[in-house]
Amino acid sequence: MVEKDPSRTVDLLISLGTLSPDANRYVIEKGIELSIKTLYGAKVDEMEVKALMELANKTMSRFPFRLPKHLALYMRMASMLEGIYLSLNVEFKFVKVLRGILEEEGLVKEAYIEEIKSSIEKVSKGLNDAISIAPLLKTYLEGNMVYNNHKSRHGLIAGSILSSSVFIGSSIIMQSNPLFAHIGFIIATAIIGSSILIDRFR
Repeated sequence: MVEKDPSRTVDLLISLGTLSPDANRYVIEKGIELSIKTLYGAKVDEMEVKALMELANKTMSRFPFRLPKHLALYMRMASMLEGIYLSLNVEFKFVKVLRGILEEEGLVKEAYIEEIKSSIEKVSKGLNDAISIAPLLKTYLEGNMVYNNHKSRHGLIAGSILSSSVFIGSSIIMQSNPLFAHIGFIIATAIIGSSILIDRFR
């Protein structure tokens, strides 16, 4: 929420066990987006809130949030502190103050390191999953080329397999890390484009 990223917030809530994995992501993300605006002092359109509530009532059969025991005390403390400060200072912005505290304690840096580690692990897992599909893709491509009586182009096949692997891996991490995913899509496009050019001028 400090980074104003609803999608990432939803991923973290699911990993903490405070949100059901099968919850409607769109509704939750829109709700978090409105909450972030409020926490930063921005005014939220009442009609937008009403429309979101109606959508939530139609699409959700049960309350998606949970409160694990290890988080209950922290949530209570945060709520009490916010109430006290709001009574003393009308312009108090809880998230901004919280960010300052986290930075002073060095927790923001640790959180970024953990997030990078998690992203790398997801990229690695995505690539491993893609690589496991690669032999099947290679067999299909080779069989298709033989069926059509085309001359085998090993360079193009290799480029297609590598490009597909990177593309699939990027698709897997799209929700959790859009930046890495978009970089992956660009790399995949560059690989297949280079393979086609090399094959054409060979």
